Amino acid sequence: MTRLEVLLPPVPAELQRMTFPAYRHLLGLEPARRLPAEAGRPPIQPFALAALDGGEIAGLLLGELPISREGNAEVLSVFVDARFRRRGIATRLLEACEQEVARRGHAELAVVFTAGAVGTPHIERILDRLGWPPPVQRTLSVRFTVEQARSFPWLNRYSLREGAEIFPWRELQAEERRRLVDSQSERGWIAENLVPWRYDEEAFEPVTSLGMRLQGEVVGWVINHATGPRTLRFTCAYIRKDLGRRGRLMPLVSESIDRIEHTPFTDCTFVVPLKHQTMVAFVRRWMEPWAGQVTETRGSTKRLDSADSGPPVREPLVGRAAGSDPGDHHERGTAREHRTNPKLRGER
Repeated sequence: MTRLEVLLPPVPAELQRMTFPAYRHLLGLEPARRLPAEAGRPPIQPFALAALDGGEIAGLLLGELPISREGNAEVLSVFVDARFRRRGIATRLLEACEQEVARRGHAELAVVFTAGAVGTPHIERILDRLGWPPPVQRTLSVRFTVEQARSFPWLNRYSLREGAEIFPWRELQAEERRRLVDSQSERGWIAENLVPWRYDEEAFEPVTSLGMRLQGEVVGWVINHATGPRTLRFTCAYIRKDLGRRGRLMPLVSESIDRIEHTPFTDCTFVVPLKHQTMVAFVRRWMEPWAGQVTETRGSTKRLDSADSGPPVREPLVGRAAGSDPGDHHERGTAREHRTNPKLRGER
């Protein structure tokens, strides 16, 4: 008989293989950023549920709770060991997760996964079975090599606007930052998820992160972060709306790509929320034919009924030994591994 338990630290070492490498640091179950290099997002509280069959761990659900009241609880990954599949364990784990999240006082639970991945139909069947709303498209995730970027038809094809200059973002002056913050408070001219101070307060990549000045005012920026020894994430790119037409952002992005040759990075990635339809259209037309990979993520958010939260899921599992091999020989998944992959941020 399979039973479900909430995990407390220290967790069994075997569980490292039951989630994505990018999330393994969360198995410490201490407050942390979802991804170590994820700028612009507050820390979250990881939590985990284990499915046990006899003395063995059959499956793992890893999730996050917001530390502040902003944001939703979210499922990060679900894994069921090959020996225990086709028993409804993934469904039971998600159902127990709903109950545990509601018990902890959260009204909603979200899940985001990659469209077209091997396990996607199975995930969608589970969500439907448990009464989740139909998944909707959330983001585009784009990956390309520096070599592929040289084939982008727009690279270095647009001239810098007269009177504009590009400068390293690390040279942004304190007075310029103050004026940016003040002008945003007064006019709200920057999309809230693209304000630069969400992304540049720590560990931005200094060579490729750039700003644009026009007539002495900062009007645009590209702020990047390293997510691995050779992977660069384009985290935030923006130009003042009245300057955004006719490719005015492209000289800034092109210069950032050109400067990658002075770094160890060989691979690049970025994520576009589908609500930014202009950028989505640009990616589809001017990047997808030459990029290495463009994938969609889909997601659903379920409203939780606190009346059905119930008691805690069994007794907490603390450092239980397990019988299977704790090695990483399954870490990249097989056709039958049931995992979700939120937003594809970071390296697997």
